[in-house]
Amino acid sequence: MKRLSLIFFLIPALSLFSQNLDSLYNDFLRIEGLPHYVKGHVVTSVGAPIKCGFGTINDVKLNFNNFKPEQKKFIASVLQRPATDTSFVSPAGRFRIHFFKKGNDAPLYDLFELAKAADSSYNFEVNILGFPAPPKDGNAGGDDKYDIYIQNLAGGLYGYTETDQQITDSTYTAFTVIDNDFGTGYYTHGIDAARVTVAHEFNHSIQVGNYIYRPTDTFYYELTSTSMEEFVYDSINDYYNYLGDYFGSPNKAFSSNDGYDLAIWNIFLKDRFGFGIIKRAWELMPSERALHAIAGSLQDAGSNFKIEFNTFGLWTYFTGSRSVTGKYFKEAFNYPLIQPLINTPFTRPTTTLTNTSEAVSNNFLVLNDASSSPANTFVALISNCDISGGISYPVKINSFTFTLSSQPFSDARKVLDGYYTKLDAVNSFVFSQSNIFNNIPIAEGQIISDNIDYAFPQPFRYSSQQTLFFPVFISSDGTAELYVYDINMKLVYSGQKRIVAADKVVVPWDGIDSDGKKLGTGVYIYITKSGDKIKKGKFVIYND
Repeated sequence: MKRLSLIFFLIPALSLFSQNLDSLYNDFLRIEGLPHYVKGHVVTSVGAPIKCGFGTINDVKLNFNNFKPEQKKFIASVLQRPATDTSFVSPAGRFRIHFFKKGNDAPLYDLFELAKAADSSYNFEVNILGFPAPPKDGNAGGDDKYDIYIQNLAGGLYGYTETDQQITDSTYTAFTVIDNDFGTGYYTHGIDAARVTVAHEFNHSIQVGNYIYRPTDTFYYELTSTSMEEFVYDSINDYYNYLGDYFGSPNKAFSSNDGYDLAIWNIFLKDRFGFGIIKRAWELMPSERALHAIAGSLQDAGSNFKIEFNTFGLWTYFTGSRSVTGKYFKEAFNYPLIQPLINTPFTRPTTTLTNTSEAVSNNFLVLNDASSSPANTFVALISNCDISGGISYPVKINSFTFTLSSQPFSDARKVLDGYYTKLDAVNSFVFSQSNIFNNIPIAEGQIISDNIDYAFPQPFRYSSQQTLFFPVFISSDGTAELYVYDINMKLVYSGQKRIVAADKVVVPWDGIDSDGKKLGTGVYIYITKSGDKIKKGKFVIYND
């Protein structure tokens, strides 16, 4: 049997928001490969497979004093740093790998390849992505190198990273334990499974060593670590095996997922903004809950969660048989199809649907219009972007009403000839919407939000204001072109700007022309262009 370690930290026990102590204890038993005790009966298998024991092991440690006496006795007898008979140092000298030469725990894959994989994970995540290296653990494990232990883990458990020595109130040194063979019960086997597991678990050690360990955001720890598997080892693709959970229930609150199924979120962000946005979110994590950290990183990148979450939903629609070569996810063909919240006929002239929505979720409404041959398919992608509600426990439930009509009606938006929509909700600001018609995004996937037709503030004064905002239509890539002319139609500024969608949909400008100078007092003309959509008007500047 594998052995685990326990350091009894002198910190307050943390409340569990996602599970009670008994279910946590049962998950711990599953990781140990032992039977569960549910209502007096021994149960050998309960719940979905646990890919990574990171959250369970460390939640048990943080809540040790809250368990029942008999549970505490067993936990204390089992949790200790693994003992092995052999170890060696990786080629780059950064890892010490511990294992048994013989017996049930002996590794059945090439250890030199494992050591190279550990060094490759370090090189990519630290040297290329710029994450800080995990803090050293002194002489724990024999020296200050990062320790990886190879053990025969319970079926299906790839590995786990365990907090060890406390550094600050919320950071720790850590070590990693991985399976010895990745045989029966695993999606990926042998050395390939070991490679992605090392990439995954090493990132956990970066998270808890340099930023924070917060049990209530475990989904984001797993999301990030699972995405690292793909970034470090693009050809292995173990993450495919978990995508069905998200694609089957995109209407479930984002933070209610286990995170293994959400690696595509970081893949999406990397393709949109580059790797830096992922690191930025982790820099915000010590002071922000995960969803706020994500939103903050998007704001720092010049975008907005409302735009990006709906755009992410659009990307998840074009997968499998609907994938488009050269657009959206590069590996989209291998992903499952998204499951709609509702799939119903469109009964002309008007169909109205009322639904409940979990905070931070994507809701796909499919309306099939049989009035033509072949039938048309109209998809409304309704994104609930209620971040505060998504952090609460239980997550906040919002209701909304969506109407599709073949005729104009009060406050409706025309999206195509013969198709008018309206979205009603008590808290309408947390929702965004885009539409797809016969598997083609309408207006390049334009996200529907509150549009205005004026620049503000008016007049703009350099002495008291820093930013001018111009109205714009939202585009699928979240950018627009801005052109500013003087009253004689001389172009004084042009550039691509990131769209901001808050209470108004706008692009910002600091009032500095293309030569880096402030403009003179006068009337100016602006034009914003997103795709083929244009807005234009006049504004006044006072250079006082």
